[in-house]
Amino acid sequence: MKLTSRFFWLLSVWLTVALVEALLRLNNYWQKKTVVENWFSDLWYLMAILMVALLIFEFLSVSRSKKFKVDRDISQTLPVNCFSEVVLTINNPFDRRIELEVIEHLPEFCRAKGLPTKVVLGSAETAVLNYQIKAVERGGLSIKQCEIWLTSQFGFLRRRIFVDCETFSKVYPNYRAINQYVLLATEQKTIQLGIRQRQQRGDGLEFHQLREYRTGDNLRQIDWRATSRLRKLISKDYQQERDQNIIFLLDSGRRMRTKDGELSHFDQALNATLLVSSIALRQGDAVGLKIFGAKDQFLLPRKGPAAISTMLNQVYDLHPANRASDLVGAAESINQQFKKRSLIVIVSNVRTEDQYELKTAVSLLKRHHLVMLANLKEQVLEDVSSEKVYQLDDALKYAKTQDYLQQREKLHQQLAHDGIIAVDSLPKNLMVNMVNQYFDIKRSGRL
Repeated sequence: MKLTSRFFWLLSVWLTVALVEALLRLNNYWQKKTVVENWFSDLWYLMAILMVALLIFEFLSVSRSKKFKVDRDISQTLPVNCFSEVVLTINNPFDRRIELEVIEHLPEFCRAKGLPTKVVLGSAETAVLNYQIKAVERGGLSIKQCEIWLTSQFGFLRRRIFVDCETFSKVYPNYRAINQYVLLATEQKTIQLGIRQRQQRGDGLEFHQLREYRTGDNLRQIDWRATSRLRKLISKDYQQERDQNIIFLLDSGRRMRTKDGELSHFDQALNATLLVSSIALRQGDAVGLKIFGAKDQFLLPRKGPAAISTMLNQVYDLHPANRASDLVGAAESINQQFKKRSLIVIVSNVRTEDQYELKTAVSLLKRHHLVMLANLKEQVLEDVSSEKVYQLDDALKYAKTQDYLQQREKLHQQLAHDGIIAVDSLPKNLMVNMVNQYFDIKRSGRL
């Protein structure tokens, strides 16, 4: 309960009357009281009595046990870093007109537009309030109470009321944006994203159908038996191989806590993983996920749209831990849990000092699988390489950066020599680079 500015305005009038009465009393101290002084004295006492009575009435008007009912309509799944609509429905339990101010107690990682808001309700009316909420982190979003400030009948008091109205939502990676990339990553639209579509080579692809020969077809595509039988050139039409397994080995250790811009390396890696998974599922492949670092979890490869939903439910509240990741342990676990030949995509931030552990892990994996490393590198490396050199310190920093990049390139070349597909990428380019490499692998028939 607190007093409003309207009450303090009334109080200032009362104090003004009291001050005038006191000045008159002081001026006529040795004389008999005047009529004016008596009038101000009576007015002062009368106002004091009225103010006390008014406060009691106002207190009773907001203290009566009237229970508000608040309903909050919010989606059970929200995309991270996007504003989503929330609808509040509030009823008026009083038989009079009331004025309310509505405040929501949101978690620290949430931003809101349209709050706090004021509303006036007539007797037994119901208000529908809309505001927008944006979560800047993935995870669980719980809103337990709605705070309402009720103004008294004459506006001299305000009472704070907490109404239980608990809702829970899951803040997912922004799959709406990722789905736009999926649409771009098909047919001719892929050029808008920078994803390459190569000509089908015929080798390593599944037979789809027979059709008439077209100019530009490879001679190896011609089906000579059908050509002889029909007495016209007939070509074999191929489609990308289906029913293959792709398992993402996603690092959630301390290296993935690095931030380039608004998103951490883990969030960038997660978005890229979801994008490639969506495309692979549309291609008819089965997709699995192995998480290592923050926790050890394995989702067996599955087909169909439900696979993405399962992945989202497993990783929406996962954040990188502040400890080192065990890549070798993750590789051993994959070999034990799933031995059918698959494409294993390691998504991590591996540095040159980790080369022994990396080589050990990939040597274990390539016994059964085709291995691809999607390696994240910090944006600062590119920034330093592009900076102009003015002083000795700048030259030393530039030289050390170039030496590190050369060592990193050498490591990737060694992996390529051992049959490992290595993609070195800035976080902002990881989606496109991983999709391009996936298409290359599919069309080459290596898997």
